[in-house]
Amino acid sequence: MNSFTDQLLQQHPALWQAMQQHQFVLDIERNQLPETAFKRYLVFEGNFVATAINIFALAVSKAPDIRQQRWLIGVLNALVDTQIAWFEEVLARRNINPADYPHDVPGVTAFRDGMLQVAQQGSFAEIITLMFGAEWMYYHWCARVSAQPLLDDDIRRWIDMHAEEEFHQQALWLKTELDRCAQDLSEAEKNRLSLLYGQVLQWEIDFHSAAYLSAGEGR
Repeated sequence: MNSFTDQLLQQHPALWQAMQQHQFVLDIERNQLPETAFKRYLVFEGNFVATAINIFALAVSKAPDIRQQRWLIGVLNALVDTQIAWFEEVLARRNINPADYPHDVPGVTAFRDGMLQVAQQGSFAEIITLMFGAEWMYYHWCARVSAQPLLDDDIRRWIDMHAEEEFHQQALWLKTELDRCAQDLSEAEKNRLSLLYGQVLQWEIDFHSAAYLSAGEGR
């Protein structure tokens, strides 16, 4: 019998495929990502990492026991020590000032506000669904793209960070934890998580499209 998370993947194939074949992903894979789109993405994603820290902190506060809390605190440390530091470094090197970029792009604000609201008001299982949706998707497209000879060193490092085994293990932990949570849920609760999972994928699609749409670029 398929696990709950495998069922989620089977229930939302169109959204999964839309993200795996998103213009942003394909442009990176083909070394065709416009510089303006990458700069916007760096600003938008860097800001979202700060939101992700809040989301994982809420997960720590709602976790059922110390085992989950210990793992999640490790994730928080990685976000603060590795990802935030990387964004600070690359923004400075590429002379990008986040204040010069819009902070009200709909695809960006919907993702940020939607994820944070669920984390604030929802259950531990809902938070794990949020992050499983985001990270399992991210690992898979980055693992594929990392096999290509990416020419921009900053793009390559960002992709590699999400294709490395450490990130894979983090995504696997979320998958396993969500399956554990689902064992105690009713069918109605599982259905709500499935809807939430689909919403996360759509938020991700719109978020990555925003790197283009804010500049009038792309399809």
